[in-house]
Amino acid sequence: MRLIILTLCAVLAAGIFATALLALYGNQRAADCDARLRRSTATELVWTLIPFLMMLAAAIPAAVAVIAKGTQN
Repeated sequence: MRLIILTLCAVLAAGIFATALLALYGNQRAADCDARLRRSTATELVWTLIPFLMMLAAAIPAAVAVIAKGTQN
C-alpha cells in the first residue's frame, strides 16, 4: 500500500512540476498577457487558496487516521 501511495505522490509531483515549468516557459515573455492577471489580488488569493485547500483535504483524513491508530494502542 505504501508503494502505491509513494508512486502516486511521485507521479503527481512530477506532473505538477512539469506543468509549472511549462506555464513559466509559456508565459515568461508573453507580451499579450492580460493586464488583469498582473498584480490582481483575486488571482493571488485563488492561486494561494487552491493548494491550501488541497493540502487541508489531505491532512484532515491523515490526522484522523493517525489519531485513531494512536488510540487503538
